[in-house]
Parts: sequence; structure tokens; C-alpha cells
Amino acid sequence: MMRLFCAGWLLLASAAWAQGTAVPGEPLKEAAAEQTETDKTKAAKELLTQYLNWVKAKKWADAKKLTHPMTMTSIANRKKRLGKEEHAMAPWYYEKTDSYLKDFKIKSAREAADGTVVIETSEDNYRIEEKGMAEGEMAAYLLGRQGGKWFVVDKKRGETFNSDAIKLGYKGYFDKAAAAE
Repeated sequence: MMRLFCAGWLLLASAAWAQGTAVPGEPLKEAAAEQTETDKTKAAKELLTQYLNWVKAKKWADAKKLTHPMTMTSIANRKKRLGKEEHAMAPWYYEKTDSYLKDFKIKSAREAADGTVVIETSEDNYRIEEKGMAEGEMAAYLLGRQGGKWFVVDKKRGETFNSDAIKLGYKGYFDKAAAAE
């Protein structure tokens, strides 16, 4: 009986201690603080908005101008190796066979490793095979500066970029001054 009483008391005590802690599905207070707009996140959001508007309008030449030069090289290398430009940052490849962007909303922007900015979006994409809209698909974009100019570097669907992935996976992509910020 004493064990049952102690176990029950422990459960109640742990519930009391948990008051005010994060609940799954609720944004963390720190995450909200991270989302305070800075000059860097504002510049990155403006660039991504411009890029996504070009993608939505299927103005591929204009969208490519805002894509990081090393990303464009990576896309070209894929085409040489595989015979196709299958890359998350090559929306022109997917437009006739898979899907294309119809609308987007920027959800959040945060400063990340090496002077970069990660922006999360909600996107509505027209699915070719299904002949219908997929609404609210989450995507994350990595933006960074090279030569003092902002570029869209990469995109992930349904996940985001973490500091280690940025530091290890994008060596040489960003200005050295940005890494010291």
C-alpha cells in the first residue's frame, strides 16, 4: 500500500513540476525568441520571396540567378552523371512530371550556422500525376551570402537544416566574414 501511495504521489509531483514546460506541438519560447526579425533574416526573406515568386511564375532564368553558384554547379554535375537535373533546387526539372509551385507562405526565419538563414515555408503544389493540389507542404530553405550577395542554397521538404548539416555539408559556400558573425 505504501508503494502505491508513493508512486501516486510521485506522479502528482512530476505533473506539478512539469507545469510551464513545453508541450509537443507547441512552439518553444526560445524558438519564438529566435524568430525575432533581424536585418539578416529580413534580407533573406525578401530574397526567398522573390525566388519563390519566380518559381511560381516558372521564370526559370530569373530563379537561377538567385540560386547559389555552387548549387547550380551541383545541379549541372548531377545532369552529367545521371543524365537529369533531379535536385531539390531544380524546380524546372519537376514541373512537367511531378509537381509545380502554385502558392507559398513564409512561416519562420532564423539565423543559423556560418552566417546563414533558414526559412521555413508552407507550400501549395499542383501534383501532376494526381491532378490535384497538395496544400500546406512544409519546406525549409537555406540561404547564405557569397561575395557579399545573398543566394538560395538548398531546399528540404518536410524537414529542416541543423547547424551540423550546414557546417559539414556546405563547406566553401559562404563568405568567411559571415562565418565569424
